[in-house]
Amino acid sequence: MANDASPAPGRSVTIFIDGREYQTRDRQATPANLRRLPKPPLSSDQQLWLDIPDAPDRHLAEDERIELVPGMRFFTEPQPITVHIDRIAYTVSRKRMTGLELRALPTPPVALDRDLWLDRIDQQDKKIADDAVVQLRDGMRFFTAPGRINPGAR
Repeated sequence: MANDASPAPGRSVTIFIDGREYQTRDRQATPANLRRLPKPPLSSDQQLWLDIPDAPDRHLAEDERIELVPGMRFFTEPQPITVHIDRIAYTVSRKRMTGLELRALPTPPVALDRDLWLDRIDQQDKKIADDAVVQLRDGMRFFTAPGRINPGAR
């Protein structure tokens, strides 16, 4: 069965690198091939990443062959993103992280008996599950709170 996302033979594929659109007739590429698409080409010392929707992005190995599909997105060195957990700033380079990965940023990590919450302005705050993937933006704020409140307990 043919993959609907696969381009027809002889047709170009549209991909994106660092937010810019490029056309290629190649069906497979290595990071070196992808670096040659922009003019001037990207430097060979720049890391190349595959932007994976709703999952952690993936660094591409230099000898890796990637099957290209229309709309694929790649980027070079990730831009640093600052997030805050319990008012402490942490700089990360990934655009998406799981709740568990966010909990591991502080030293020591957020304790298992505490919940991680996304502080949302003018909206109800959102509890972040360990397996939830969070699309990060610079300046996002998180806080922790006891996972179970037992009123009257001593």
